[in-house]
Amino acid sequence: MTFEMTGENRTITLYNLRADTNEYIGKCEGCIPANTGLPAYSTNISPPPAKAGFVAVFNLKSEKWSLVEDHRGKIVYDIQTGKATTIDQLGKLPDDVVSVAPEGHFVKWDGAQWVHDTDAENKHLLMLAEQEKINLLAVATSAISPLQDAVDLGMATKVETALLLEWKKYRVLLNRVDTSNPEWPTQPNIQDS
Repeated sequence: MTFEMTGENRTITLYNLRADTNEYIGKCEGCIPANTGLPAYSTNISPPPAKAGFVAVFNLKSEKWSLVEDHRGKIVYDIQTGKATTIDQLGKLPDDVVSVAPEGHFVKWDGAQWVHDTDAENKHLLMLAEQEKINLLAVATSAISPLQDAVDLGMATKVETALLLEWKKYRVLLNRVDTSNPEWPTQPNIQDS
């Protein structure tokens, strides 16, 4: 029932609302002075009983209550990224989240459950192998450079000349490694340099 002002003081039951969501937060008896309205964030219309997982929310324009899903505080997981987030608003869960946590690093949501994502794992392994190849080539180039200088300047010892050849062979073999199925060549013994 809509509240009507009167010329008399009266005490009525007030149903209090949370200021930001208009959800029901409790009731109290309130004294309404003559010729005044209801206090802010309250109504004299009783809310429906809320069932588990729902809260009663009052619409100020229509002056009607509705039951709205309440998942606040619940941790959910994005179905694209698996990233966890905590729900902080009233309403239904977004379509792009699930309440089941992904297990492992390479998983994807198949519409019903998290499953192993072989493609993502293979891409990751390929990226690691490509980075390893770059790193090993840098080590080889770093080892070759001073040995090549010694040879170019006619200052190389027999050991340095032999080691230069080993490092160059290693770098050629390393450059030929297929990173989709890597078989790494054995690095020359650095102690010999």
